[in-house]
Amino acid sequence: MPSKMRLSKDLIQHIAAAISANLESKGLAKYDVPRDAVTAKITEIITTNMLEEDKLNKDVEKLLSAHEAEIARGQMDYRKVFELTKQKLAKDRGMVL
Repeated sequence: MPSKMRLSKDLIQHIAAAISANLESKGLAKYDVPRDAVTAKITEIITTNMLEEDKLNKDVEKLLSAHEAEIARGQMDYRKVFELTKQKLAKDRGMVL
């Protein structure tokens, strides 16, 4: 599993700018601050969320390392066990994936 964020900083900023622009243009939000400030906050939220998910992935990897032998022998499907463990830890931590 990757331990680095999956999206570049530039791509996150682009996504955040698109979100803030679309919310405003569709009349779903009216900003009392410059749109750039809103975009910066959205960028921060996305980045924080992705870093938290990366930490969650590392924690799952640590838990599953105790079962390397079973996984290597094919007794466990790593992807399936990884996803189930990740969902459980996320729920325990109050995270929404």
